[in-house]
Amino acid sequence: MTIGAKNTKTLADAYLEKRIGHSSLVLKNSFIKSAAFEGMNDDGIPNQKLIDHHVELAKGGVGLTTVSYGAVSAEARTFSDQMYINDHSLKSLEELADKVHLAGGKASMQLTHCGYFSKNKKIKKLLAPSKLFNAYGSLSGLMFSKPMTKSDMKKVALDFANSAQRLKSIGFDAVEIHMGHGYLLSQFLSPLTNKRKDAYGGSIENRSRFPLEVLKEVIAALGTKFTVLVKLNLSDGLKGGFSIEDCIYVSKMLEQMGCAAIVLSGGFTSKTPFYLMRGEIPLKGMIKNGTSIAEKITMALFGPMIVKKYSYSSNFFLAQAIKVRQQVKLDLVYLGGADSKLAMEEILKAGFNFIALARPLIHDPYFIKKLGEGEIEKSLCNHCNECIVEMDRGGVKCVLD
Repeated sequence: MTIGAKNTKTLADAYLEKRIGHSSLVLKNSFIKSAAFEGMNDDGIPNQKLIDHHVELAKGGVGLTTVSYGAVSAEARTFSDQMYINDHSLKSLEELADKVHLAGGKASMQLTHCGYFSKNKKIKKLLAPSKLFNAYGSLSGLMFSKPMTKSDMKKVALDFANSAQRLKSIGFDAVEIHMGHGYLLSQFLSPLTNKRKDAYGGSIENRSRFPLEVLKEVIAALGTKFTVLVKLNLSDGLKGGFSIEDCIYVSKMLEQMGCAAIVLSGGFTSKTPFYLMRGEIPLKGMIKNGTSIAEKITMALFGPMIVKKYSYSSNFFLAQAIKVRQQVKLDLVYLGGADSKLAMEEILKAGFNFIALARPLIHDPYFIKKLGEGEIEKSLCNHCNECIVEMDRGGVKCVLD
């Protein structure tokens, strides 16, 4: 079969065991809980709610559940009490992995670095590919980023590798290197934020150099059989940003370097946050969650102009994702509007072996099990996106329950 050719897979095929790429990891099915920030930690330490959240997903039928935003250092956090990989957080994460395994699932951690997108006052100097204005953290006194030196890049790459190695040692089955959504590695990939004039800026070959160096360090630390996924934008959703052509180039390079699979996504958190989410914008809750009066006033006055709305439809990224599927052989994880039996069968027939979900599983962690047993055919999530607001109110949850 040629790459991306149509096939006759049905939903039943998604419930069969599958190995991720060339790695040693075999999942009980094709379903992956996408990394979506949970907001379940106490002063940076994963709490019992986070453990229970991922255990329920495993019980509900997910083959691989992904813990979101594991910052690779204290300086890599978007805010000061966010989780990062250290001795304290690893103790709770080990318990999480063990209990997910007992529930019949596998555990992955998304590893990332905020770059210039942060309001963490404990950071002395924001790092980024170029000097950039940080609107997100400007009210916290973090106005501009420092262009990274080669020494900075080497340290950050080692932070990714060391964090990945430590997660492997406590029983995690995979790691996901976050190269999307406008965080540090995505900032290097995007021409909107990478204005460098050296070997790390300009062409997509140069802009992808540092993210690929990070991946190389991670694979060297873990070995070629350990499962390393990469989350990568199909596009930033902005004119002049990272494009589908850029995505295809980087995907081919990831394939050559030994990446097990690519989770295809999209959007730039500081510029097009709802390009990925789609649906309603919970502006009232976002205003209420502001961490300062100035932030609340800014969001109240300019929120509708700052946060663009994108209409929701099933499989909203599929047309873009198929363009990548036609160009690369490695496993691709489809993400974006996989909300029903019909949508999933369309994804499988387009040549994708794995399907990632977030909101349908936030609404009902047993969605996969119920779908497979024929109890339901479609998620009841209405894309109100109020679950995003709940991330800052003690932990992500569906308000419809």
